[in-house]
Amino acid sequence: MRKKKNYKPLVYLVLCFFCVCTLIPCVLIVITSLRTTQEIVKDGLFGNITTLHWENYIEAWQVGRFSQYFLNSVIVSFFSVVGVLLFSLLGAYALAKLEFRGKAIYKTLVVMGLVIPLEIIVIPLFYDLQSMNLMDTHWAIILPTIAMNVPFGTFLLSGFIKDIPGSLLESAKIDGASEWKTLWRIVAPIIKPALISLLIFVFMWSWNAFMLPNIMVRSEEMRTLPLGLDFFRGKNTQNTPLIAAASNIISLPVIIIYLVFQKNLIKGMMVGAVKG
Repeated sequence: MRKKKNYKPLVYLVLCFFCVCTLIPCVLIVITSLRTTQEIVKDGLFGNITTLHWENYIEAWQVGRFSQYFLNSVIVSFFSVVGVLLFSLLGAYALAKLEFRGKAIYKTLVVMGLVIPLEIIVIPLFYDLQSMNLMDTHWAIILPTIAMNVPFGTFLLSGFIKDIPGSLLESAKIDGASEWKTLWRIVAPIIKPALISLLIFVFMWSWNAFMLPNIMVRSEEMRTLPLGLDFFRGKNTQNTPLIAAASNIISLPVIIIYLVFQKNLIKGMMVGAVKG
């Protein structure tokens, strides 16, 4: 009998290679943020590292007016995440467990929402928001973000809700639970890993969004962090360490959210992989 080959060492080697390739840019930008332009020009990026300039982060925060930009990003991301989670859960439950007229049309619209990019609808969206006097407000970013991400959230959550046994939901209805109560007391807790995964995805997308805020926001007071970084780079094109420090500041909330919900995200992805 032929002995089965063990490919695990090769797999681990490939994974380590890609891990190193992913981490190298992160390490470089951290090192850059802790040096000065003069040190980089004189000694190179790795040469003669004697002092770590943590004050670059304070200067980047102050010079870039990140206090206001950070608040704008928090507001936009929070309401975008809440809106996407709410409407996606309602839509996914209806798609997976309810029977109603026009369900096939609704499913088609959800699939169409997955394949239509922002670039196609951004011009009519601009005029629609302008006619509603929403330009240069938080809602000019929040509402399109919700609309663009609900199809993905609905599609993702409906796959998890379909696997919930119908007998469990029927038992709840026999005990007097309404559809609304069944959704929030039974369905939502069961698919919690999927909800957490969706939360992380939407937060990351809304936090890092550049194109939509760049089009819908005109005043400097309404800028989000990615726009602030672009504006900051325009004013300080030669101060590379300051730009690197600002980039790390923007990335930090996403990293924290991922670390906090890491177990739920992995669990949700594993369940999705098994289902697939």
